[in-house]
Amino acid sequence: MSTDPLLGEGYETYRIDLGSDDEGPLVGTLIHREPGSSPEAVAGRPPILLMHGWSDYILDRELMEHLGHRGHDVWGLDLRKHGRSLLPGQTATAIDHLSRYDAEIGAALRLIGRDRPPVLLAHSTGGLTATLWAQRNPGTVAGLALNSPWLEMHLGPVTRALARVPVRLLAERLRRRPILPVGSAHVARASHRDFGGAYDYDLALKPPGGHPFPAVTLNAIIDGQRRLAAAGPLTIPVLVLHSDRTRIGHRFSEQMRRSDSVLNVRTLAAAAAALGPQVQIDAVPGARHDVFLSDADARSWATEILDDWLETSCRVMPTMKESDRAEDLGPPAPGTSGKEPTDDR
Repeated sequence: MSTDPLLGEGYETYRIDLGSDDEGPLVGTLIHREPGSSPEAVAGRPPILLMHGWSDYILDRELMEHLGHRGHDVWGLDLRKHGRSLLPGQTATAIDHLSRYDAEIGAALRLIGRDRPPVLLAHSTGGLTATLWAQRNPGTVAGLALNSPWLEMHLGPVTRALARVPVRLLAERLRRRPILPVGSAHVARASHRDFGGAYDYDLALKPPGGHPFPAVTLNAIIDGQRRLAAAGPLTIPVLVLHSDRTRIGHRFSEQMRRSDSVLNVRTLAAAAAALGPQVQIDAVPGARHDVFLSDADARSWATEILDDWLETSCRVMPTMKESDRAEDLGPPAPGTSGKEPTDDR
């Protein structure tokens, strides 16, 4: 445990050892907001665990401070090969199956406390990963707050079905080599201070165009979307926040400062509506892909929606029985054989 060098005083980090693969040791990093600077957690308000998106890391101190001051115990998780957890010599963001992340999610929940199921506040690809976790591990989380989750491919399930086999074959051939060119810098241009935006974050950990996209990672995402579409409904409260418009293109336009320039919000919302009977979907006017890295008015709107949902829908937390086994939170470390997990749901 040590003071987090990125968020600074008041934040501590825990290293989660996850075994190794053929690139060397694997680690996750759990960040915790120390409660000493604000009132103790309010009874009935669940802990919150933030999860980042692809080619990203936990960076939003302002949001974490806000949630802490409202009485939540606030945590964040940098997944393996992302952000604080990316080690020298590793291929950034590479993963062959999204259920590999169960190891660090399970370890994080054990550190938070098995009797205190948190709300997972997860962005983009992290939203897909968090939703799959909740599907496979009922009772371990109090709810899902999804920030522009990548639940489906841009043009919908038909496109995903058509892409699945070609992407899988390319992934078997290319493995960790890039399958897509480096993306545009539109998100950074709209949000980062170096480009005239309002936010400051580490451009080495969250590059303007993203890291090179490994073939195995795209295959894992498409497979995760397929498994999610085939799964049954969630029985926990779910909040989905997204922009009210999409503006995707090769050239930057001023409209991208007030739009999602990464995902198709209509496809996203349609997939979200199928998650279960307790899903609240809110389009935030003027939001960007990360609604909490939007202009002040959109960020404030999104924060108010989140606060209200946490107060009304996740006020009473489910509790895990003492008889629940630690294995129910996922294994403490993944296997090191390199074999793909057998979960085919």
